[in-house]
Amino acid sequence: MFKDFPVILLFRGILLGIYKDFIILVVGILVIVKSADLFTSAAEAIAAFFKIPRIIIGLTIVSIATTMPEFAVSALSAKMGSGGIALGNATGSCLANIGLILAVAAIIRTLRFDPRLIKQELVFLIGVCVFVFFLMQDGVLSFSDGVMLCSLLVVFFGYIIARELKNKKSRQDREDIQTKSINKDIAKFVLGSAGVIAAAKYAIIPSGVAIASYFKVPEIVVAVTMIAIGTSLPELVTAVVASLKKMGGLAVGNVIGANVLNMLWVLGFSSVLSPLKIDNQTKLVTMPLVIGFALLIFLFTRKKLVLQKAHGVVLLLLYSGYMVYIVKFAY
Repeated sequence: MFKDFPVILLFRGILLGIYKDFIILVVGILVIVKSADLFTSAAEAIAAFFKIPRIIIGLTIVSIATTMPEFAVSALSAKMGSGGIALGNATGSCLANIGLILAVAAIIRTLRFDPRLIKQELVFLIGVCVFVFFLMQDGVLSFSDGVMLCSLLVVFFGYIIARELKNKKSRQDREDIQTKSINKDIAKFVLGSAGVIAAAKYAIIPSGVAIASYFKVPEIVVAVTMIAIGTSLPELVTAVVASLKKMGGLAVGNVIGANVLNMLWVLGFSSVLSPLKIDNQTKLVTMPLVIGFALLIFLFTRKKLVLQKAHGVVLLLLYSGYMVYIVKFAY
């Protein structure tokens, strides 16, 4: 008769119902964020051990490592046949990076932009977003599209590294690098990598699919909201801490770099693994908004080189409106 007790029924519902999937999703996101942190610090230390200049570590290894959650979730989703999660996670993370993360950082403290960041990296990001938007118009990101995007990323990294190595500071950075044993760092690297992959494959993707099925919505809805925000947590923490420490340039560079990687590496590699079908909402709403957010940053900062609190409020309101639209009306 104990099975009829309300408390027991509630407990069974939590264990067996949709609550279980929400808990698994949250735990998976926490694990993937912590694993990415381990992976990042280990990758930095290993690169330093081999005397790779710090500027290259920052521009390539760290930026790639902080985008590992998005990459792992999208790439594995594509491979497992959940293209909606792969697509929604990448595009949703781009929106979260600007509309949530950069907005919150600007609300905390005015962010100052390096002129070169606006004229080069931000302009490049806008161009990449427009390029991806046109690739999506036939309704699919194909294998060849993915190869083009990944190739473009290699070109971009090559250009940035070559440019920065001309800077005299890179020589000083090389001298500052300390050498030490890397046994611990290799262990952290392996553990972090395994954590990222396991959390994505066995927690985030299955729970995302289950939640979408329960609410009878496409997987992309869960991906572009909860999963995208969750996998963007490393960038959020970086941006908030940088803003509080008056290091806004770090927050800005991290967000722009993350969005370039989401467009070229995450979407590109995912579509190489398995072509991604593009739904109408992504073509008509999400991708235009990704481009619009990047353009807004350019317009807000091109004269005074700052992103002010009012700009952050505008971006946050736009992002909130998008979230409401996607959850209540789009699908």
